Amino acid sequence: MIRPLSDWPAAIEAVVSRTTAWNAVHVLRETASTQDFARTLPVGSVVIAGRQRAGRGRLGRGWADTGEDGLAMTVTVTAQPPERSAVACAIAAAEAIEELCQASSGGAPRIGFKWPNDLMVANKKLGGILIERHDGVDSIGIGVNCSQRSFSNEIAMRATSLALHGFLVDRLDLACAILTSLDRWLIAQSEQIETAFIARDILCGTRAAFGTPTGVVEGLVVGIDPVRGLRVRTSRGDQVLAAATTRVLVPEDRLEL
Repeated sequence: MIRPLSDWPAAIEAVVSRTTAWNAVHVLRETASTQDFARTLPVGSVVIAGRQRAGRGRLGRGWADTGEDGLAMTVTVTAQPPERSAVACAIAAAEAIEELCQASSGGAPRIGFKWPNDLMVANKKLGGILIERHDGVDSIGIGVNCSQRSFSNEIAMRATSLALHGFLVDRLDLACAILTSLDRWLIAQSEQIETAFIARDILCGTRAAFGTPTGVVEGLVVGIDPVRGLRVRTSRGDQVLAAATTRVLVPEDRLEL
């Protein structure tokens, strides 16, 4: 059952009351960006929108507006290394999605990670994590494609949704599940985060090219450090690439994935 937006505040507040990370809930019928709305909010805030018109991804990229078919939410937490936050949030979102799908449909998609922030199903992007910092507060944006049956030609080859894989979930249920999962993973030990990430990682063991502030880095992905970033073995030795300033490139043509 798809519940109306009027049900969202009470349901999310009930979940928040059982967490340690958050204490304030803002449910918006529509907004340009949950990240922008959360920019001046204190630690412990949850922002969720029925529709996000002008969402964005990492490094200033746009996030397609697909009306009310996707989940758009932001939580604010005390600042921590962005590499760690991105990985912990990806794990939390993946587990929440799989558990909700399993409970409602008797099956679940296998969600992989494309470092540092993409949730992937069958080599297409299901969702993403965006971390922005203001005055010692991290705003963590989470976007998940839920009910979309199609995408614009520009992103159709790269994007997917739960509905396209046969899973129909209520966005409110998904938001509640993610908040509960995030409450656990944001305080998990780094070793736990690394192990859980590696189990879903789709880059480790492959050769890839990365855009960095100092140019393109190519090599074999050999691991992930939740605090420092991605470990890449290059012809000049091992390098660690920071999540905040690195993007994955297609080696053949250097176009961004």
